[in-house]
Amino acid sequence: MRLLYITNGFPFPLTSGYLRHYFLLRELGTRHEVTLLSLAGPGFEPGDTAALEPFTVAIETFGGGRRLSLGGKVRRRVRTLAPGSADGPVAAMRDAAGALVRDGAVDAAVFSGKATYPVLAGLGDLPVVVDLCDATSSRLRGGIRHEEPRRIPAVLLEYASVRQVERRLLLRGDQLLFASARDRDALLDGPHPRAVVVPNGVDLDAWSRTTPQLGRDEVVFTGKMSFPPNEHAALHLAKHVMPLVRQAVPGAHLSIVGRDPTARLLRVADAPGVTVTGLVPDVRPYLERASVFAAPLHFGAGIQNKVLEAMAMEVPVVASTVAAAGLRAGDRSEPPVTVADDPAATAAAVVAHLRAAAGGAAPDRAGRRYVEEHFVWRGSAALVEQALGAAVGATDRSWER
Repeated sequence: MRLLYITNGFPFPLTSGYLRHYFLLRELGTRHEVTLLSLAGPGFEPGDTAALEPFTVAIETFGGGRRLSLGGKVRRRVRTLAPGSADGPVAAMRDAAGALVRDGAVDAAVFSGKATYPVLAGLGDLPVVVDLCDATSSRLRGGIRHEEPRRIPAVLLEYASVRQVERRLLLRGDQLLFASARDRDALLDGPHPRAVVVPNGVDLDAWSRTTPQLGRDEVVFTGKMSFPPNEHAALHLAKHVMPLVRQAVPGAHLSIVGRDPTARLLRVADAPGVTVTGLVPDVRPYLERASVFAAPLHFGAGIQNKVLEAMAMEVPVVASTVAAAGLRAGDRSEPPVTVADDPAATAAAVVAHLRAAAGGAAPDRAGRRYVEEHFVWRGSAALVEQALGAAVGATDRSWER
């Protein structure tokens, strides 16, 4: 099949938020002719395309502008909603996609991104699989109560604009992809004949333990720390959980590992037993040294890649209900993690794992097995292929009317 793959951020390097598309492209490109059209964000380097050239027949990037503030994102989103509107790079992408469709060069498209919504206008009646991935509006709604008052109006406006784009994407997609059942249910209120849960996978060769023992007295949390759910979770850990942990285990230490820590987060780096690393060349050594991975997210959406990676590295996990919900494979599976929500319960669970590690507990093979069984990229790509087949084979589009 000749596929057009559209993303709103270039899917490399893998420190970006687009690793889902990198691995799906890598799998699909071995069996299909894939043309990639991608918006290029502020961190894009022309050499990044080399990583995807073996899996594509053509790559075209658009833009490469500055990083937008929250206000800038909202203004762009609102402009996106206006009929026929698109800014320069998005308009150029729409025209390039339209030319491919008119030339009969593609059979179907995989489409992702909210900022790229106007590009759909160039696809005509081409069969389209829309990858919504996570329920962004659900994450924004859940995070409002944790926002600074001065930011709430902008977040509310972003929520409203995102929700409108999501509704339009739901209508246009011949097939709809979601990273988890939670995200599907947030936007569709349950299973739907056009909806497919396609979880993220884990590169099991890369995320593989090399040491036979857990670390001692070490709590780890990883992620992009400017991302609001991660920032809030890290602050919660440092301010409310670790003081309780250190009452029971005085030598306990928390490593907050990940790029772009906010000013608020950097201020907690002076707290006893807390280190904020910022960007590191490799997260895996921190997981090798961990006794327990803590993920006390209070709001969020999508699948929790950072937790899956910790599980693949056989690190025991303490997760909030919100984080654990993003680890379910399909509608029924329960991840092998300890679930705790309030500070006292989270601290007690962390202390239990710290003491177990100090007593010589083995790494958590159950977590690794769970990832091996449910979160493998080859299986996820197979689900995308099934969705593409259904989209191409669908002749009844009466649901649009």
